[in-house]
Amino acid sequence: EGIFILPNTGESAGMHSDSQMRNMTYRVMTTSVNKTDFTASSAYILLTALSIDYHQHYIDQLKRNLIAIASVISLMIIFIILFAVHTAHQPLRNVSRKIKNISSENLDVRLDSDRVPIELEQLVISFNHMIERIEDVFTRQANFSADIAHEIRTPITNLVTQTEIVLSQTRTDEELKDVLYSNLEEYNRMAKMTSDMLFLAQADNNQLIPERAMIDLRSEVIKVFDFFEAWAEEREVSLNVEGSASRVEGDPLMLRRVINNLLSNAIRYTPQKMTVTVHIKEHPQWVDLIVENPGTPIPEEHLSRLFDRFYRVDPSRQRKSEGSGIGLAIVKSIVNAHKGKISVTSDTVSTCFIISLPVAAPDKC
Repeated sequence: EGIFILPNTGESAGMHSDSQMRNMTYRVMTTSVNKTDFTASSAYILLTALSIDYHQHYIDQLKRNLIAIASVISLMIIFIILFAVHTAHQPLRNVSRKIKNISSENLDVRLDSDRVPIELEQLVISFNHMIERIEDVFTRQANFSADIAHEIRTPITNLVTQTEIVLSQTRTDEELKDVLYSNLEEYNRMAKMTSDMLFLAQADNNQLIPERAMIDLRSEVIKVFDFFEAWAEEREVSLNVEGSASRVEGDPLMLRRVINNLLSNAIRYTPQKMTVTVHIKEHPQWVDLIVENPGTPIPEEHLSRLFDRFYRVDPSRQRKSEGSGIGLAIVKSIVNAHKGKISVTSDTVSTCFIISLPVAAPDKC
């Protein structure tokens, strides 16, 4: 620190500082001072200098300390954030690891929704539902392959057996004709099964495009009645239709096939002296076609699977008399192609197959 008094000559104070002052840092205050005596008056500049080297060193050291502390704190924050993110993502990694281990051989694996954070709970539940649907598809596909192999093996076995019997010894022309007729039935059966499978394959690939025409459901039902009349009389089953004419838009051949398959099943399972009734009920937006037949009720656990391919309520039934086992699957595919719905109910009184089709627009009728 120091106090200097310089003449007021306008020169810089620094020019009058000594070398020691130049090596130090000062805070300087200037004040003008007038000195008056009896002879003359002089003007001076009063310089008050305060050394701030100590404070400058303190500030520099404080800056270095703050930078070091901030660097350490920043690194700590980064590591804490990384640790928190790693810990928070652990459940997600566990889920991902389990998903990676799922394959077609272990589709029965399910993720535990109780062991994940609430944010992932809905995701895990949705994933489990997806796996259930995929497992169901794989199971049906496996069963379908086994069933189709069995269905094809049966007629082939019959053909081989009958041919071997014929070739085992000399046969008359009449016996050969009988065998050929029997073989022809098996060929027709395989041809029908192949045609049905191609039909379902088109439906699965959304290639089933029905033609559009105006159809009177009551007229179509009566036409199918005429076709089954002889068989129904043979089984002593009556056929009846209730309801007025109702028009829908669709493919006549496909819808006739639907009625054909449902009526065939109804006649087959209706006791003698009983009646199969087809109800036609029209609503503002759709038309219900209900095929009702009395008989033994279908257990509740089988109703949801009746439209699966090759599914039978009683597997012990003879397949030859029961058809190929894909009739109801074809019915569902056709109804879906017509933007309709199909369902089934069964109780001790009767079994009803209910088809709902969109009603035809008034301007198209």
